[in-house]
Amino acid sequence: MTGQAGIEVRVRFMPHHDHRIEVHHAATGRYLGPADLADQATEQQISAVRNARAARARRLKKDLQAAQRERYAAVNQPTAPQRLGALTIAQAEAELAQTADTDLAQLALPDLTPPAAPPTGWRTPASLAALTTPTSAPDPPGGDTPPTPGGPPAEHPAIDTDGDAW
Repeated sequence: MTGQAGIEVRVRFMPHHDHRIEVHHAATGRYLGPADLADQATEQQISAVRNARAARARRLKKDLQAAQRERYAAVNQPTAPQRLGALTIAQAEAELAQTADTDLAQLALPDLTPPAAPPTGWRTPASLAALTTPTSAPDPPGGDTPPTPGGPPAEHPAIDTDGDAW
């Protein structure tokens, strides 16, 4: 595909050939040829990646087996089970340090911008009502603000029992 820059094309990806795509002209549909992966890894690199994946899989299986292995104290009377498994402080800190590095909640969308607050006229749950700025609420379709029992017209929408504004 060298020298074909700027031409609009359609690409056909074939899952069983992950190293190559088939390229067709976008307007005419004419077959232009295959395009091979430009920076394909060497066989040694692929072998090293496969070995690393296999080693990681073995470690994960070993960790899973260790996590599922629970020991309980022996009893001769019916009582609640008592777990065994004494740990030293160093062992506990080492295991907790490993789990702190893999906290997925910290990795998930670190640059997510929170959405803007909904308009004040919308029905929102109580958890989102705090996000809205307390400006004047829009008038209901009837024109006048409905009076609240025993008081002047309401400035803000009432909160329903399930937390929704209405």
